[in-house]
Amino acid sequence: MNSLPLDRERWPLVALLASAATLGVAYFFEIVLNQAPCQMCWWQRYAYFAAGPIAMVAIALKWRGAGPGLMTTFSVLLALTFMTGFVIAAWHALFEWDLAPGPAGCAAISGGALPEDVPLSELLNRPQAIPSCKEALWRVPDQPWGLSMAGLNAMWSMVLAALSLYSASQPPMHADTANEPVQP
Repeated sequence: MNSLPLDRERWPLVALLASAATLGVAYFFEIVLNQAPCQMCWWQRYAYFAAGPIAMVAIALKWRGAGPGLMTTFSVLLALTFMTGFVIAAWHALFEWDLAPGPAGCAAISGGALPEDVPLSELLNRPQAIPSCKEALWRVPDQPWGLSMAGLNAMWSMVLAALSLYSASQPPMHADTANEPVQP
């Protein structure tokens, strides 16, 4: 089997795109599907918020001629960032399964249906409900033991961390120039 087409020079761009896509999916669920994030869900996003700028700095430094040692450092830094995201997501998933304690303030603040006899302008000034971290909105498969969004995020964060470490260990790949014409 051939190795993955990733190295420490290419990985920051892939990590940036993966972080942006992950945040895009999270915001899709929040805005389009109306699944508001809980407190721990927000904490999971922080890893991707941090990975983006780290990757952008690595990309800029590579354009400026950074050496392999510095690019390896950035790949390892990205791995640590994604591992932090894994720890938070795994903690959240374990909390949902009653296997780990959760933060004290992670419960629904308010709930219930919206009243129909109140003007919209007044409703917009009221505090909104924050979902409980304890209740998974959905699971795959739809069983009590299934993976929630937090569990899926834990697995995705682990994959990104592993790819970061793999990329850090790979020598820079260079374009194949064997078929290019010889310059006189």
